[in-house]
Amino acid sequence: MISFEEAFRDVPRTSYWDTKFDGAENIVLYGTGNGADKIIDACEKYGIGIKGVFASAGFVRDRVFRGMKVLSFDDVVNKFGQNLTILVCFGSTREEVMSYISGLDEKYDVRFPEVPLYGGGIFDGETFSRIMPDLEKVFESLSDDESRLLFRDAVEFRMTGRMKCLSRTEKVRETLIKLFSDVPDRTAVDGGAIRGDSAEDRLVSLPGIEQIIACEPDPSTYKKLSEFAAADRRVIPVGCALGERSGTAKYVSSGSRGSGIDGKNRRAREKEITVSTVDELVDGCADYIKLDVEGSEKEAILGAERTIKNSRPALSVSLYHRTLDFVELPLLAARLLPYSRTYLRRPRCVPMWDLTLYVIPEEKTVKKQ
Repeated sequence: MISFEEAFRDVPRTSYWDTKFDGAENIVLYGTGNGADKIIDACEKYGIGIKGVFASAGFVRDRVFRGMKVLSFDDVVNKFGQNLTILVCFGSTREEVMSYISGLDEKYDVRFPEVPLYGGGIFDGETFSRIMPDLEKVFESLSDDESRLLFRDAVEFRMTGRMKCLSRTEKVRETLIKLFSDVPDRTAVDGGAIRGDSAEDRLVSLPGIEQIIACEPDPSTYKKLSEFAAADRRVIPVGCALGERSGTAKYVSSGSRGSGIDGKNRRAREKEITVSTVDELVDGCADYIKLDVEGSEKEAILGAERTIKNSRPALSVSLYHRTLDFVELPLLAARLLPYSRTYLRRPRCVPMWDLTLYVIPEEKTVKKQ
């Protein structure tokens, strides 16, 4: 397999934060949501000036965002010329949106600033140097070159913000079939079930699953999950978040990826929700645990520690919500589930979202790649 030295040989050691986007003069934002708020805050921290902001056609209107009039892209070009650095401030899985951004990337300096969806901390050159030993540990733990190269891409993306780092993708159902088709998963926990999307992926891809305990904290989304579950008795909906211990918590509900227990969104509402642990929900027994719980993945893993040690379930854990999740969570999983095969995969989207760790204990039968 490819070595750490070989994979990281050409990854820059300084980030766009350190170089102020290579000294760009005309930096403009594309987008006006919660992501744009966070990027402006980060730019202010690093002394980076923003010249303007634009939105897609239909979203311009007559409005102001953070003291800047929202322009159309044509207005931006007319005002600042062709020498633009465009900071994309949102995420998308829509092909037409990604195609449009790719077109911009062919003509302009397009970047995706990496700001955490939850918590603080920015991945810059100092961070890269400080955690280099842990980066190598995670890299060496990965079980195939596809995972190792994707991990390299994730680091390079944090240093450069370039769209070229986002090309290594695979559909979720393809991943599940390739990695889990021979794994005897019967009882699954789906943390962050939303409307039943991820449960459906697993029911379609993994026919051996007999029961999915699907957890969703947002009350409005939970109603849709319950409707989905009513049509398939294998899905048991539970209206809760997953954490390290049971109780209640304040939940920011924004109808987007800014939702969560630690969510911060100027335009969102707070609700009080129930928090449970995996250990309590399954009494320490499960074959498969999936966690995409909006920044609470570490706490949810710790709340599943008894189940993980007792049952040695396969894991699927999102690694993109917090700045160092893609390093800290694989190391935590390796400590709790030694002697396992580990993989990274992500579906097609922008920016480096939906990066997922798959952990399969060696005693389970794995289809050869």
